Amino acid sequence: MRLPNFGGRLSVGLLLLSPCVRLVSCGPAVNVALKASWNGAPFLLELLETAAEEVGASYFPLLDRIAAGDFADIGSDKALYDAFLRVAREEGFLVGQEELASFNFALSIHAAAPRIEAHYHYYVNSLEPIMGRLYDATCGVWLQWSHKQVCDTGGDFEDMLNSWERYRNDRRRLQFDRVLETQEDKPAAILYADIEAPNFKRFHQVLRDYAKQGILTYRVRYKPQTHRKGRPVILSGYGVELALKKTDYIAMDDRDVSGEGDLKKGKDTQTPIKELDDQEIQDIKPLHPEDMSLLGMKAASFVMDSEDPLTTLLKLLQDFPKHASSVAAVGINPDVTDVLQGNWDSFLGPGQNALWINGVQLENSDTNAFALLEHLRRERRFVNSFKTLGVNSSEAIQLLSHQVLANSKRDEVPQRFDYRDNIEGGKAIVWLNDLEKDSRYREWSAAVNTLLRRVYPGQLHPLRRNVHHLVVPVNLASKDDLALVTEQLRLFVDRKIALRFGVVPLAGTPEAVAQAKVFYYLNEAYGLPVALGYLELALGSGQSLKPDAKVLEQAIKEAELIEGRTALPLEEVLSSEAIGEHIKASKSWAGRMGANSLIPPVFINGLSLAKDEQWMQIMSARLQADVQFTQRAVYEEIANDETDFVALLLGNAATHRNAYIFPEGEESVKTINVGRLLQEYAGVFEKLPTIFSDKPDKLVESTIWVIGDFDEKDGYELLQGASELQKLAPGVNLVFINNPQLVSEKPALSTLLHQLHQVGFFKGPEQLQQLLEEVSPFKEHVDIPKVETLLQMQIPDVKPASWQFPNHIESGNFWKESQKMLKAAGFKPGQRGVIINGRVVGPVPVDEEFGAEDFRQLLEYEHSRRILPALEAANEIGVLEKLKGPQSSACLTNLIALSSIPEVPTSMFQGPSLARTDAFDKLWKQEHVAIESGDKDKATFQVVASIDPASELAQKWVPILKVLSEMRGVYIKIYLNPQKMIAELPVKRFYRHVLNSAPVFDENGNLIDPQARFENIPELPLLSLSMDVPPSWLVTPKESPYDLDNLKIQSLKDRLKGGDIEALYELRSILIEGHSTDIINGGPPKGVQLVLGTEKEPHFADTIVMANLGYFQFKANPGHYRMELKEGRSKEIFHIDSTGTKGIQRGNHEAAGEDSEIALLSFQGATLFPRLSRNPGMEVEDVLEQSTSVPKNVGDFATRLLRKVEDVLVNVGFLAPAADLKPQAEINIFSVASGHLYERFLNIMMLSVMKHTDKSVKFWFIENFLSPSFKDFIPTMAEEYGFEYELVTYKWPHWLRGQKEKQREIWGYKILFLDVLFPLDLDKVIFVDADQIVRTDMKELVDLDLQGAPYGFTPMCDSREEIEGFRFWKQGYWKNFLRGLPYHISALYVVDLKRFRQIAAGDRLRQQYHQLSADPNSLSNLDQDLPNHMQSMLPIHSLPQEWLWCETWCSDESLKTAKTIDLCNNPMTKEPKLDRARRQVPEWTAYDEEIAALARRNLKKEGEESETTKQLEKGETVEALKESEEPTIKQEL
Repeated sequence: MRLPNFGGRLSVGLLLLSPCVRLVSCGPAVNVALKASWNGAPFLLELLETAAEEVGASYFPLLDRIAAGDFADIGSDKALYDAFLRVAREEGFLVGQEELASFNFALSIHAAAPRIEAHYHYYVNSLEPIMGRLYDATCGVWLQWSHKQVCDTGGDFEDMLNSWERYRNDRRRLQFDRVLETQEDKPAAILYADIEAPNFKRFHQVLRDYAKQGILTYRVRYKPQTHRKGRPVILSGYGVELALKKTDYIAMDDRDVSGEGDLKKGKDTQTPIKELDDQEIQDIKPLHPEDMSLLGMKAASFVMDSEDPLTTLLKLLQDFPKHASSVAAVGINPDVTDVLQGNWDSFLGPGQNALWINGVQLENSDTNAFALLEHLRRERRFVNSFKTLGVNSSEAIQLLSHQVLANSKRDEVPQRFDYRDNIEGGKAIVWLNDLEKDSRYREWSAAVNTLLRRVYPGQLHPLRRNVHHLVVPVNLASKDDLALVTEQLRLFVDRKIALRFGVVPLAGTPEAVAQAKVFYYLNEAYGLPVALGYLELALGSGQSLKPDAKVLEQAIKEAELIEGRTALPLEEVLSSEAIGEHIKASKSWAGRMGANSLIPPVFINGLSLAKDEQWMQIMSARLQADVQFTQRAVYEEIANDETDFVALLLGNAATHRNAYIFPEGEESVKTINVGRLLQEYAGVFEKLPTIFSDKPDKLVESTIWVIGDFDEKDGYELLQGASELQKLAPGVNLVFINNPQLVSEKPALSTLLHQLHQVGFFKGPEQLQQLLEEVSPFKEHVDIPKVETLLQMQIPDVKPASWQFPNHIESGNFWKESQKMLKAAGFKPGQRGVIINGRVVGPVPVDEEFGAEDFRQLLEYEHSRRILPALEAANEIGVLEKLKGPQSSACLTNLIALSSIPEVPTSMFQGPSLARTDAFDKLWKQEHVAIESGDKDKATFQVVASIDPASELAQKWVPILKVLSEMRGVYIKIYLNPQKMIAELPVKRFYRHVLNSAPVFDENGNLIDPQARFENIPELPLLSLSMDVPPSWLVTPKESPYDLDNLKIQSLKDRLKGGDIEALYELRSILIEGHSTDIINGGPPKGVQLVLGTEKEPHFADTIVMANLGYFQFKANPGHYRMELKEGRSKEIFHIDSTGTKGIQRGNHEAAGEDSEIALLSFQGATLFPRLSRNPGMEVEDVLEQSTSVPKNVGDFATRLLRKVEDVLVNVGFLAPAADLKPQAEINIFSVASGHLYERFLNIMMLSVMKHTDKSVKFWFIENFLSPSFKDFIPTMAEEYGFEYELVTYKWPHWLRGQKEKQREIWGYKILFLDVLFPLDLDKVIFVDADQIVRTDMKELVDLDLQGAPYGFTPMCDSREEIEGFRFWKQGYWKNFLRGLPYHISALYVVDLKRFRQIAAGDRLRQQYHQLSADPNSLSNLDQDLPNHMQSMLPIHSLPQEWLWCETWCSDESLKTAKTIDLCNNPMTKEPKLDRARRQVPEWTAYDEEIAALARRNLKKEGEESETTKQLEKGETVEALKESEEPTIKQEL
């Protein structure tokens, strides 16, 4: 096996840094590299794309220079890099030190490589398959024109461009496109090019010029070079660990290692040291508990006493197990102890690691090179934006992280609304209970002191008072809402939850109105139980969409009328005026509370909550806050037995909730970048009518843009409302933007606003009021002379005769121009709304009122949330007076607001909080415990970290901090924050993080490939090599002959012969993941099957949507894809409304401008938030249930019949299966192994299966843990024994609690992802442990009836009596929990995947696992304990005992009937598995030798082929090789 030469070039570069020079005897090093699964692009292209990512405007100017030949004939990478930087600076780009540092950092981690590869992927997989027969693959540069290929610029090329609009044109923008355009809505010229090709220049010059003239828009898409020899992309930005392996059983393959016996204890030489020793040692010295306890404190003291603390900290952490005993010998500086104690008391507790950049705390998952790069770019954009306002970088960071802003976020009081229906005369809400009057609560106390009693966390006090109220608007024509009322809410009432529940039947549709009338009628005439009974009957009968007379009769059959009420037939109920009053009240209440949306909010004590899948959890949290509030009121004697708690909680409640002003969650607030719009549309803003406040106040200043058609009544009312606000509130400036559907040419208010502003008419609010009084759409005619008189009163010099007044054409053109800006702000022509300091309110429908009171509420809300805290903080640090530019105050508060909003949410949880703080600067002392680097006053990035110097997380973070410290414009401050006391060695691994701050070149100018290098690692410990990679990466070993799971350096010394241990890993996939929502029902569309594909491969991958957060995952690589629903139930029931590529869309928002296709352009992967709606008639269908619906028409019936006939013909062999529906093997077995020993067992297990069956077999292996040697050998096994195999994997989801130990991670993969590991068309799979030997035909287990259970396991044996004391399931917890149920072993089980998915077993297992694993002591045998723990919810079919025999638990007599033998561990003897296999299973040795012989034959064959290849590479022809073989053949003859 040949490893690439990634190590060769690096070794020379690192030799000077290495403490171990090979002139003396030295132990082998461990070198690890990681390559991408695709080859790299030309270095020039990577330079171009990296620069464009830093400065978008640089792309086409730099492309011009490439086309002009400025980089032609440059030899080395270094020379090309230098030339590129020179040219970029000449063009005015990458001149700032921060930009250049970011560019270098991005280049060093190949950040642009996925984007370029996505171009290539699109070309090969989406474009070429549709180009047709005339497509010429050899064309290096060509123009796509009307779906045709134009390969040269001769002839009528330019005429063709000028007549482009006559032809069909693909104007679709792909996510990786960079577009040159001067006008929108022009035809697209798409050039597919190798930008280094000679003829690129001519194409580029012509298309660039035409784009600048506004004839077309121009974009370049890269195509792979025709004859390019690709070089691998060697990656950085990841960590490598060598973990100390603890094992009770020998887990090393005796063929690979010599086994030197137990680890030798080193001498305890603990003498004080001044610096860390890099010399080679044999073993790790053990630590006495007394030395261990203060290890963290000693490490901090040792680091701070060194000459270069940051370098010492890095060196210590990299090889912590090696240096721990030396550090334990040092004393602790008393000053360090004193400062640490003070810091612990004031801010973070001991041992906590934390990282802030410009005051934003980063999550651990975001602390990787690629996420950091994006974060740094974002921070740089914000700081630069502040500079345009006159605020320098230091002030900007101080402002963003100011304590006033942090306090305002923390102290935000959510707005409450008066949900009571007093205004509606008490006719809207139907209360389901009354805690003060209902008899079910009579034993509860009415004394408010009950609130001070202790109850279980999350529980409400049993107080006979209506304190807490939940009001739920419901559509009684919806089955989901009916179920909510009759099942969930009624259950809460029955269980006596101390909460008053009310419902408001909505009247949004005729069906909802009819059902609401019946419900109101029954409640008044017969009482609540009968009304609820009717709803239950309607739900059960399926007649929920409209009232049914039979259901009504059944509901009142034995019911008694309330005295004074009259029984009415259904027709009279629906036409009754008295009941109609309830409907009016309901409509009034819903309008007042903003509850007319598609999924209306619920109200808990007046707080509005979005009714999504998490609303009950959020409600519980809000309730607990209100419980504390009422407790405090009672304790402080603010409340007593006479207090109205509703009035207390609704003290500052608004009676009207405008849903556009008050969002259901802050994440749904839309904010635009005011400064960017002011810059891009400066000419428009100069002419926009602007009314400045006559009561200016810098500390409350706000700027409101009023958008609407001012010549219509709805637009005029907006103007009036804004004007009323400006009269009353100080510091309010108004900007008016007319936005008609069609531009009017009649005398109009919009024209007057525009023209009067041009001549300076508007001195203040008074002139606006005068104009609005004279010019109104309610008047039939506008009195122009009177307006002219007003104008002359304000500006006497104006002479109306000298200018056209009013000039409608000029104004109309201006308003049309301003609509381009409105489009960028999210408003279409004819829409109206408001933008206040960048926060967008609207579009507000024309039929919904938005008046002066709404403006007042909006201003109050924005003042408290965003504007006032920002202005107060700016005033405190003295930047308010420095502001410059138009609307500077609005720009300032807008920038601060934007800085706390994720650009694109990365998860259901809206990503990490971007709230900022500077508490560490104010509360922490830095003397004796802080390491500093850089100039704080000049830095654009201020990085502050709290680091425990004896922690595994610090091993990852400190190398990253060291790299950041090397970048210009970065200031670093590291506070050491160790644990007070340590009980065991806190860091049990050696660690390297592969990362550079800039690309590194060798002496020949070639890029040096990065790698991790471990030198002078102790030789005796058993080590396990693992990769620590970004969350979206799937990485597997690619090349290494060594057992990376069981490395013992001493055992490999002889074999290495002075060389190093080399390992190459491969980035197999980058994740496309997401969270999907059923927008009709509000929850996840669990069980929906999704397909990812391209034109070339429509079914590239498939997956299933989990019930857990609607999560799904595809394994892909950079490229361009489309996502669709899989044929079948998913497509019958659902439709994809939006793929959610631009983030989560909450409520009834349009996914405006969203690309329905998916582009994977980054090493961070892609996160989607698809919105699925249901097809008509499928509102209550469940994907997981088999369809019971009758075909809607003859076509549907025929389609289904045809499918069934095709299935039968395929099964009997008369018809070949569809290309993407390859028939399943008869036996499907999956397994997992890690390390060469278990892979050796795995080979034997496979052979034993094949020896006992004549059926077709397919093996499925979890790839994550397999070694390169196993993956190299498995094709040989498959060919020899006639089985199929496939490598599968699934990335552990970020939201599911992970496992640190590799063995426990393997156990997790065995049980947690069974529904998503395998293709959706696989029906049944059997798990067989690697260390099993099969003695039967496994088809018998495939055919076994599981009697409706999703899986079948074998119960643990209890026939070997001497092991009884070790049968944990018969003792303690398990004995009490199982209550007679069997405890099953997980070494062998069969899974009915169809049934498993149908009952959402995977979701339930993951949910239970996530809860139980919160306790680190639970699930000690994860893969066994979890399914056994869930037997009552997920039944296990118990397999007959003979299906699994294990010597540890089963008697010798039962061996003769065993179908499989498992080499499970024996806790009494701890006998090594190899010894037991040879002793216990006679055929095991024969199988082992048979496989070894096959391996030898294969090795010999590979050697012969390799020799042939070498000769071919030397230039010998195949004929020459044949001739050289002929004499031997003749001799043999």
